[in-house]
Amino acid sequence: MRIERMINAAIGATKDRCYITRGAKQKLEGIDLQYYKDLQKSTGASVHNPIKVIKNWYKAYNKNLEKLKIIEDLNRPFKKPTIINEIFHRLTKK
Repeated sequence: MRIERMINAAIGATKDRCYITRGAKQKLEGIDLQYYKDLQKSTGASVHNPIKVIKNWYKAYNKNLEKLKIIEDLNRPFKKPTIINEIFHRLTKK
């Protein structure tokens, strides 16, 4: 598992949990409310018990890790060098 993916998933999980905590105090409308409900459904409600906080953060971490893997799978075909790129690099190689 790549370190970069793990760090990005941890950052995303922290941001998600911050959004859940702030959203519990605010009155949300429209898209923000729908995003809050979906996030709350998948990672848990806003809590202040340290053990539950860690469990909910870990759920958010796994969700972000899955999302990053999907994004990497979608981007994988675009990272392969094309024939034109290979020819160009061979011609310009010194």
